[in-house]
Amino acid sequence: MGHCASKMDLMNRPDYSLTVSCPDRKGLIAAVTHQIAQGGGNILNLSQHTAVDINTFFLKADFSVGPEFSRDAFQTSFETIGQSFQMDWRLYDRAVRPRVALLVSKTSHCLYELLLKHQDGELDCEFPLILSNHGDLAPVAAQFHIPFFQVDPQKGKAAYEADMQKLLEDHSINTVVMARYMQILSAEFTRKWDGKVINIHHGFLPAFMGAKPYHQAWHRGVKMIGATAHFANEDLDQGPIISQATIQVPDTCSIAEFVQMGKDVERKVLFEGLRSFLNRQVFVSGGRTFLLPS
Repeated sequence: MGHCASKMDLMNRPDYSLTVSCPDRKGLIAAVTHQIAQGGGNILNLSQHTAVDINTFFLKADFSVGPEFSRDAFQTSFETIGQSFQMDWRLYDRAVRPRVALLVSKTSHCLYELLLKHQDGELDCEFPLILSNHGDLAPVAAQFHIPFFQVDPQKGKAAYEADMQKLLEDHSINTVVMARYMQILSAEFTRKWDGKVINIHHGFLPAFMGAKPYHQAWHRGVKMIGATAHFANEDLDQGPIISQATIQVPDTCSIAEFVQMGKDVERKVLFEGLRSFLNRQVFVSGGRTFLLPS
């Protein structure tokens, strides 16, 4: 099922989303749907998948509720089957929008993409602040009326990450997006924000490390370029993959055209990755992701 959401969908949006992962067994879907119905929920969308290679079941259910619904009562009741089936489960109130911090440096294309998509109602979250190690994109933040904060890496990684952490806590942030933030996060920081930091990486086949990757790709005659949105962890650009895309590049392209086409792929992939995450479609198991349809 493809993504069909728009501002018009708000009148029909679910009240809650439930995500479940557990060892695969018979009766899982019946148990979950019965529990939702018994709690007063009406399922609007349900998607599920069993990864047979690791014998793991994944389910996402979006449902609406009536005035008689009690979240506390539902969670207490669901905990019984959760323990019975060894479930890792989460209940999300769709009225509570995730609070996402945007980390940037000097490049604006990914930042603009997310801000414009959000403004158009295509990202169900709030952007309470933009953090940067440079001041270049402060005017963009002002244009969208979002507070902008500059942190100083020159004071040392531990000190400036402590400044970042305080800003994130002060603004009640629960998700961080590296929208071309050109600093490497420490292992301590990524562990603290495990599964909550999304990064965009200009991934190629083959991949090019270091400065000016598009220039390197052009000089090697690369025929395909792409990008990868992934969770950031202590291994640089090696976290679980959320979204990817590639495009063919003809040999008649200039380096400047390579760079522009690369930016187009990056902005698309980062948006798709964040949207999937906000829609609770992303499940992580054993260091890899499984995405269920929205």
